[in-house]
Amino acid sequence: MNDGKRVLARIPNPNAGPEFYSTASEVATMELARDFLQIPVPRVFDWSATSNNAVGSEYIIMEEASGTQLGLIWNQLSPDKKLSIMREIVTIESKMLAVSFSHFGSIYFASDAVESAVPALLTSESSSELKERVYKKFSIGPTVDRSFWNKERSSMQISRGPWRTPQEYALSVGWRELEWIKSFAVPKSTSEATLISSAQNSPQAHLQLLEKYLKVAPALTDIDPVLTRPTLWHGDLHSSNLFIDDGHITAIIDWQGSWAGPLFLQSQPSPIVDYPGSILLQRPDNFDDLGPEQQAEIKQKIFKSTLYQLYLLETKERNPLLAKAFHLDHGKTRRLPIEFAGNTWDDDIVSFREALINVERHWQELGIQGECPYHFTQDELHSHSVDAEGWNEVQDFFNSIEGLVKRDGWTYPDTFDSAFNFFSELRERGLKNMTGEEKRAFDRQTRWARKQGDSRAYGTSQH
Repeated sequence: MNDGKRVLARIPNPNAGPEFYSTASEVATMELARDFLQIPVPRVFDWSATSNNAVGSEYIIMEEASGTQLGLIWNQLSPDKKLSIMREIVTIESKMLAVSFSHFGSIYFASDAVESAVPALLTSESSSELKERVYKKFSIGPTVDRSFWNKERSSMQISRGPWRTPQEYALSVGWRELEWIKSFAVPKSTSEATLISSAQNSPQAHLQLLEKYLKVAPALTDIDPVLTRPTLWHGDLHSSNLFIDDGHITAIIDWQGSWAGPLFLQSQPSPIVDYPGSILLQRPDNFDDLGPEQQAEIKQKIFKSTLYQLYLLETKERNPLLAKAFHLDHGKTRRLPIEFAGNTWDDDIVSFREALINVERHWQELGIQGECPYHFTQDELHSHSVDAEGWNEVQDFFNSIEGLVKRDGWTYPDTFDSAFNFFSELRERGLKNMTGEEKRAFDRQTRWARKQGDSRAYGTSQH
């Protein structure tokens, strides 16, 4: 630009989300976060949520995020600076927690007149001025969550919000998948995929579990209303989405998909401070006898454990509502069925079944009146335990590479090359030890991990 500043032009990936809605909601959400919640977010200069323009595509033109991407320098920062960034994350979370809405859904500009959207009414203890400004400027409308738009779902008559209650939302997830599987789920041939469970390939098995889910979904969300209130939350505060300068957070990017959702379903610690491993706060007695690599690993575990514990203490002091959500009794038992119900056919039926089994197992502890409305027989539980063995093997694998790749496929910028090479080598080994249709199917599923120059194309012949 003439003043020397740089701007970015973004064109949505076809898989990013529904046309119009994704772009319109992202821009509105960024403005709400920046101008109304005082969160450091790049400014949008121009945008279009339609392809009916000179560019021929939806686009967002925005200022470049100031500072340096945190993931590029995190390992070089001193412990004190890392602690400072942790505290700033807590501050950002407190700003998101400061407001809540009357409905659940994605955020849009009121001027976009999105169909079925309602005015963005703040229900939090905010100033009357802020409530009026938000009410006039924004609306809550249909979710841009891709799971409500993927494949044939985009043309289905399903509830996409806005929803008035968490129960309505939880039920809409189950009904959506139940109707999609009834109409469109096609079992794969055994050569197309390696299945942990044969039930994964059975539409009827999915439908039976979804019917169980629909019976308990309302009860799972029937908790303290402050924990289910519609809250705008950035669910991806990892180091690639944060920029810092002089030890301070200067920009947060990637607001696509952020929505006003039930707090307890969204509240997870940032990956920057989260530590899923065993907490280690002091050196073992034999520390001096260990080799340099083992000592370095222990020091790293101690720091990560300490940072996580300090984050929890800081959260308890400054964001008690978030701390309450973190420590909700049987929070996972309530949350996981809702999370897993939305994509069992393309993802994992075993995890979904396990979540429903846990609901029945802990029904009384959940404090829900009456008996659990479904029951897993001993034969079903035995069959599940067999499936779970294979599932656990997969989880053990991901646990072993936790330092390289997270379970959702995410990796840090400084470990990307190592992670890609790791999976490329796995691909090479697999192709060497497989034959026939199994080899062709494996090749199709792992082409993303092909090294440059690898021109082999098993299974590309015409049939």
